[in-house]
Amino acid sequence: MSWITVLWSMASAAVRAGVRDYRAGIPEQMRDRIFDPFFTTKTEGLGMGLVIVRSIIESHGGTMAVDNPNDGGALFYFTLLG
Repeated sequence: MSWITVLWSMASAAVRAGVRDYRAGIPEQMRDRIFDPFFTTKTEGLGMGLVIVRSIIESHGGTMAVDNPNDGGALFYFTLLG
């Protein structure tokens, strides 16, 4: 079973939101490429989903990143400034 957690944080004129799972995380060699157009780990994937999401967030002045928390899983998050 895999659990997904949605996280929200607000700090002086900034909002951070994230989605975290508790599976294996993102392998280090993929973390540098995960936001590249057409990069996918799926046999039928297009590799455009994260690219599109990141471009929308950046068009609103935000940033998007991915981390592997120390206790496992992957955390995708974005920050928007107010």
